[in-house]
Amino acid sequence: MTQVPLIYVFGVMTCDEYYKHHGMPPLGTPVYDHRCSLPAIEASTARSVALLGGGTALFGVGNLFITGWTIKAWGIKRALLITIFWPAVRLAVQNIGVATGAGLGIIIVQLSQIITIVGGPAGYLLALNSFATEVVLPVERTATIGRLTGCAMFGTALGYFVGGLLGDWLGIIAPFRVTLVLFCLSTVYGYLFLPHIPLSEEVEKKASKSIGAFFDPLKMFVPKKWMLRNGTVQREYGVLLLGAGAFLAVFATGYIPVLLQMYATDVFDFNASDNSKLISLNFVIRATFLTFAFPVIIDTGRKWLDRRQGKNRTPDNGKIHVGDDDNEDVFDRVPDSPELVAASALPAGEASPDEPDEPLRRVSTAQSGKSGENESFAFDLFYARWSLLLDGVLTSLATFTGNGWQMYIVAVVIPFAAGTGSAAKGSMLQMCPPDQRTDALSAISLLEMVAQLSTISLFGLVFSVFAEIGKPNLTFAVNGGVAVVGFVVLLFARFPPGGAIRYTKEDESRETGGKPCLDPDTSV
Repeated sequence: MTQVPLIYVFGVMTCDEYYKHHGMPPLGTPVYDHRCSLPAIEASTARSVALLGGGTALFGVGNLFITGWTIKAWGIKRALLITIFWPAVRLAVQNIGVATGAGLGIIIVQLSQIITIVGGPAGYLLALNSFATEVVLPVERTATIGRLTGCAMFGTALGYFVGGLLGDWLGIIAPFRVTLVLFCLSTVYGYLFLPHIPLSEEVEKKASKSIGAFFDPLKMFVPKKWMLRNGTVQREYGVLLLGAGAFLAVFATGYIPVLLQMYATDVFDFNASDNSKLISLNFVIRATFLTFAFPVIIDTGRKWLDRRQGKNRTPDNGKIHVGDDDNEDVFDRVPDSPELVAASALPAGEASPDEPDEPLRRVSTAQSGKSGENESFAFDLFYARWSLLLDGVLTSLATFTGNGWQMYIVAVVIPFAAGTGSAAKGSMLQMCPPDQRTDALSAISLLEMVAQLSTISLFGLVFSVFAEIGKPNLTFAVNGGVAVVGFVVLLFARFPPGGAIRYTKEDESRETGGKPCLDPDTSV
């Protein structure tokens, strides 16, 4: 809501500061009406906005690390409330800066971004995704992450629209005051209505309150050792390749909103109002797709892939075999309750004391209390791959636009390949143990943030180069090419082989007779 007004406010404050040191043009003259359109003022405004954006990005990265640590140290709800409350403090400081005006006002607003370290969009979206993955069933995680992303985009589109209207109707400071109130209401809402989620024993056992825990997200991409069913130990690169694919996905698509505006302005003479409609349309279509269509596609796609692979789930010594091929996935079902753990510890064929006349039975998903916790949803990775390829194809087709009205078609069509990031997050959550979910989400969020910064700077240069030779439309083809490269990278990403179990340092230290003492809780 404050993004568009903030750029305008910076222009006004820069203009005021300029005329503090230069003579004001005569009142009522044409020069006075356009007094802020001087190159020196415009350049100074651009530098101030760039410094503000750079600070926001830098402090946003820090916010990701701090929020991830806060989740493990104090719990998800507290972390979410913290990262929602501090933006309200930042908005209060920005209100002071806007009211002060001129050069001092710009400095106050820029310094207010330091508060983003402890609370900001990167942090509360991470906390919200982490919260959602804990309160929904595993089978619903990928779809839920997509819905949350769609809701955020709805908010973005609405914020751009309402922020401009409030600035026109009630004055330029109105969006800042309304946003402050909204953050306060969000904090109260979260405190009153969101349930408290206790920390898991695995997280509590770790030194989550230590400084070293800040860097746990970076460790997610280090290839891990897994022990296969035949006893072979090998490194798996699925998480690393998935992260690389997610990076390239954002790198290929993150510049599209800016590119649509710049291309439409340079080639088809779109004005600010036209660009506003174009980008709002793009965001609304993308948000609608992710909120309503994406969950249905994921659910339907999983069923389709199950049928295609002929998955036949039958109990066999406590395991579920998927398909007949030895290379298909095999998932251990680990009992959760004390009674089931005791029963599973009995020798094969020995009856449980509570059920002396019945053989040991496999624990069903419903009995375990972790519906699908150990189940792999291969379609999520399948969707991440092919949606990125589709995104590359659709983006490349925009190269051939020749009329202004075709830009609106591009804005409507491209979002139908959305969801790569959400599917990648869902896949990564399946590749990591439960106590590392927050680190996994932090890791991908960090990659997406770095990719977003990289794509704006690099593709801005690419667009300028093509514009100089009169071929700015070729930027769409380069974007599409990067997406295809990301698709190729994701082709090599895979889940650990069926039946494999994590091979940890503890396993190596407890190795006896050439075979490690494996913990059943580390199975796929």
